[in-house]
Amino acid sequence: MFHEQNKKMNMLLDFKYFMEFIDSLELDIEAIFEQAPELNELPVYSLNGEKVSVYFKNEIRPHNVPILLNQTAKHPLLVAAKYITPKAKKNLKANKVNYLDSYGNAYIEIPQLKVYTEHGTGKPVIPDTTKVFTQAGAQLIFQLLNRPEVVNETVRHLAHISQISLGSVSKIMNGLFDEGFLVQWNDDKKYQLIRKEELLDRWIPILNEKVLPNYKIGTYSFTGNLEEQWKTQFLRAKVWWSGEPGAALLTDYLYPEKYALFTTLEVKEIMTVLKLVPDKKGKISLYAPFWGNTSTVSIINPEDLTKAKNHVNPLIIYAQLIHSGEPRNIETAQIIYNEHIAPKF
Repeated sequence: MFHEQNKKMNMLLDFKYFMEFIDSLELDIEAIFEQAPELNELPVYSLNGEKVSVYFKNEIRPHNVPILLNQTAKHPLLVAAKYITPKAKKNLKANKVNYLDSYGNAYIEIPQLKVYTEHGTGKPVIPDTTKVFTQAGAQLIFQLLNRPEVVNETVRHLAHISQISLGSVSKIMNGLFDEGFLVQWNDDKKYQLIRKEELLDRWIPILNEKVLPNYKIGTYSFTGNLEEQWKTQFLRAKVWWSGEPGAALLTDYLYPEKYALFTTLEVKEIMTVLKLVPDKKGKISLYAPFWGNTSTVSIINPEDLTKAKNHVNPLIIYAQLIHSGEPRNIETAQIIYNEHIAPKF
């Protein structure tokens, strides 16, 4: 019941925003709501009698565009967002995807309507300078998205599992509250994480552009025939696959072409134990974990090799696939989202 009421409320808000976006164009356009979305479908509107399937989102950034290109729709797709970054608009237009934002910027090319206006105006719903979307913020957000219940843990515990300072935790938690991602749930001063999908979307570029570069150990190459045996030869403590190989382990759907590996091994052990060699043009990007409580389990027994899957958390794998922008990765990322992430949200 609550879910249905929430869905109707979101539809009403989307309708309100859409009509405001159309009005901001200051053009004589007749916009009509035609059809509510069915399962896995988009709502349908008409513009001057021409039907369009409308994809609503608060913000559209470059890493969202490949997902939109894979979007199935009954009618021409129109992206409606409060803010679309300049680069995302350029990519959408290059791929002939219609868009409309709250600042009167639009690219619409359908039989009954052709509009292209660019005022050079617009700003993020949440400023990029926010104290939340920093490297430290991304490390804490990862923990909150993975286990939302830890939002009420102590500052010391959150600092430990996120590997950030106590002061950073306080600033980030206050920022999440100020920006509407945290709400007080009851009189016991308990808090709840909300708008998780939006938070995940904002976390993806910060993870890839701020966290991972700071935790990167280096780029390496396989030796011998290790690449052919990557699923079994790296089953050991302190080693976790991410990115494409992590996705392959999670879904059995993707054959990796690029490799990402997290490890707590020392550089010397990377070469002597894992038998990987430094190579600026290598296929493997190695990272140190940015989360606490890494496993110290002993090397996996040979008889368990077929059952074991040493990969990082699905959130990290998903974020790396989405940020890559490659269609084959986007498709696999959607599988991971549906099976491993959405159920927690």
